[in-house]
Amino acid sequence: MLKITLHDSARELRFKLEGKLSGPWVGELRQCWQTARSTTQGRKTLLDLADLDFVDPEGQVLLAEMHRQGVAMVAMSPFIRALVDEVCRSRRCATVEEQPPHVVAAPSTAGSDSGKI
Repeated sequence: MLKITLHDSARELRFKLEGKLSGPWVGELRQCWQTARSTTQGRKTLLDLADLDFVDPEGQVLLAEMHRQGVAMVAMSPFIRALVDEVCRSRRCATVEEQPPHVVAAPSTAGSDSGKI
């Protein structure tokens, strides 16, 4: 089971995920993201993974795709921090920090040092 909560503000669109990102819930998150991203021009999009406790291989593919499309990730637990590292490994993300102020992995931007928010 996965709970997806959207927090929409003038500066950012945040997806808070709680539970397990697996099976049919991967498709549900994909649908939510594709629908919502048409409204995010000029705003940050963040995935709050603090309460996520499992991600299957299909979910990892989706997280990697979202990251490539500019979605930043917030991770708290050691498991999720390791998962974010794995998803971002080939994309040169910002490093994962022990105490997250907010975003622990943001998409890299060529020629910019704004990898972390």
